[in-house]
Amino acid sequence: MDNDTTKAPVQETANEARQGPPGRPVLKILIGGLLLAIVAWGAAELYGRTTDNTPKADNSTTASPPAPATNEPTVNTPAQTNPTPQTGSGGDQQPAKPNGTQ
Repeated sequence: MDNDTTKAPVQETANEARQGPPGRPVLKILIGGLLLAIVAWGAAELYGRTTDNTPKADNSTTASPPAPATNEPTVNTPAQTNPTPQTGSGGDQQPAKPNGTQ
């Protein structure tokens, strides 16, 4: 009857204890994975461009005719703007000083 506790422990050097050789095989796998990722990215870019539904502007056929020349002066009217200053978030801007203080 074999008893596992009676066996002597295995003595191995650092090179013998390694699971696999270091160096080139690992580098080949890393480079191969990087190349596959680049190919997949390129395929996704091409697929995205073929399914793009945004219309392309064709300025040669949609150009409007020039406005007829008149002798009347052009009047620039101010744009309709909101007199209340806005913050970048779209809400009303807080006053610099609270009301009622000097």
